[in-house]
Amino acid sequence: MEVRKQNNGRVLVFVEREGKEIAPITFELLSAGEKLSIDLKGILCAAVLGNEISDVSSEIAYFADEVYSLDHSLLGCFQAEIYANALEQLCGNFNFDAVLMGHTLDSLDLAPRLAYKMGAQIITDCINISIEPGTEHLLCTKPVYGAKVFSIFEFERRPFVATLRPKAIDPSGPNPSQGEVIRFNPNIDKSSVRVELIEEFREESISLEKADAIVAGGRGIKDGEGVKQLQELVIVLKKWFDKVELGASRPLVDLGLVSSLRQVGLTGQKVAPELYIAVGISGSLQHLTGMLGSKKVIAINNNPKAPIFQVAHYGVIGNFEDVVPHFRKKLEEM
Repeated sequence: MEVRKQNNGRVLVFVEREGKEIAPITFELLSAGEKLSIDLKGILCAAVLGNEISDVSSEIAYFADEVYSLDHSLLGCFQAEIYANALEQLCGNFNFDAVLMGHTLDSLDLAPRLAYKMGAQIITDCINISIEPGTEHLLCTKPVYGAKVFSIFEFERRPFVATLRPKAIDPSGPNPSQGEVIRFNPNIDKSSVRVELIEEFREESISLEKADAIVAGGRGIKDGEGVKQLQELVIVLKKWFDKVELGASRPLVDLGLVSSLRQVGLTGQKVAPELYIAVGISGSLQHLTGMLGSKKVIAINNNPKAPIFQVAHYGVIGNFEDVVPHFRKKLEEM
């Protein structure tokens, strides 16, 4: 394997997949990485890890200047420690100024391991990543204190490692021509495999972060009949949006009316849909943290002083039992 060294800036994006498909967060990372590479006057690179990944590597090559294909039988199933070892070897052979990953469950397990092995600093859950003109330091913007404050963290020492919140940045489109695909063969010791997959059990598949629209219920929804009204609204909205999901704040989950997988907030999922309808949700900081990136917010609440109205683009004051049926009826007539 030929090891190439270049003096210009190099930004590496970790390609995330969902089964055989490329995860949407990957294209958002590539968009962020492209901006960084331009500011660094360098090139955009991507790393694809897995087994029999030639098709994925070829597809990603339309979005990056260089694609490193780490194809190995032991990389077929995600294991954070093995993936971290493989990426550490890749980063040790090429001079990457920044490594970008998604703020997802897998990468939250992987990114700190890799940063530790590289002796690099790491910042997670970024909503914006940029290069400071003049110094070429990395600037990472992220919400803190329950999203009450946005802080900018400055990294002076390279390599930079950061995770990006899904839907924080618009995804990039393909280039007219393919970049170069480079096969990299990591040295993986089979004895380092500590986990054996015996059986795969899939629960209800809920991906709120991928939803185009979310109807979320809160403390004001006191029973199953209220949840049913929200579900009916979800069905109607599917006339306009490809993917619509039911969400909830923690009180609704604690009542056992909605699965914890649908919880939005500081201890739940972070979402950024085109439309977020908050029904019976007061708008605590814990919940607002999770819906921070929503493009349009509609709030329905019988308390005119509810904090949710401070972040909503449109608000309706009233009991949801009266408002939601009329809202649904108008949508059906449109």
